[in-house]
Amino acid sequence: MDNLRGRIQFYKRLFYFSFLLLPSLCNPIFAQDFQSVTVVGMASMENVTKEEARRLAIEDGMRNAVEEVVGVNILAETLVINFQTSGDIIRAIPYGRVLEKDILEEGVSELKAVGKSTPSLMYRVKMKVKVVKEKGDADPYFKLEATLNRAVFNENDEMVIKVQPQRDCHLNIFCILEDEKVFILLPNRYRRNNFIKANETFDFPDESDKKAGMNLRVHTLPGEKITHETIYILCLKQPLSFDTAKFEEGIYGLYAGKTAFLNELIKEIIAVPLSERAERFIKYEVRSKK
Repeated sequence: MDNLRGRIQFYKRLFYFSFLLLPSLCNPIFAQDFQSVTVVGMASMENVTKEEARRLAIEDGMRNAVEEVVGVNILAETLVINFQTSGDIIRAIPYGRVLEKDILEEGVSELKAVGKSTPSLMYRVKMKVKVVKEKGDADPYFKLEATLNRAVFNENDEMVIKVQPQRDCHLNIFCILEDEKVFILLPNRYRRNNFIKANETFDFPDESDKKAGMNLRVHTLPGEKITHETIYILCLKQPLSFDTAKFEEGIYGLYAGKTAFLNELIKEIIAVPLSERAERFIKYEVRSKK
């Protein structure tokens, strides 16, 4: 019965930020110049799994590719998300998006550091990356603050998302899974009005949502002890409707697997000028109690 009342639950999957844009001549971004570069990404294997080191190495390679094409140094803590550099540090320059990536070589290698007798194990990825600069500038007065009630959850904990935009806007919230599928959390069939005023603090779910039976209850992927996932916050100056026949609502706990991939979402978002949108990506971790 809870599900029928709109209980918002979603099972977690390990997610690596990657919006893969597939080339399309009808897409306006492909009218812009792009450049293909070959780069190397590296990540230490100390205290991490091989899978995690591989993910970090690919992320490092994408950051290096965007740095080379956009022509700026991107700090290591600047996120590389949806194949796009993100963060306040680069708001004054064009964004760079990776359209495609092709891994040419990968594997574990030894790196001998100066002053150390024992070499370090590194995961190395060599890849060819196609990067495009997104035209236009972000609105410096259109920013948002977004947080979760915690960064690390135990399985079955409830999540609360808090958003505060600096301008009136229409708020869209998505959950992104490891297989690059996307759920819409807001708006949904139980809460269609997603307009919020400037400097207003918006909690989702709030007390009225909870009374209606909606919540965000987190879970690890079956068989996994730790799961990482992402909440994507998108604030728009003008409303934009996302097809719920394409993007499934995350309101039933289990999903049918028919929801669209991130490349479909990004194709819709890139039509919105940078000055008309503000975005945040929030990573979090879910730990199994077992």
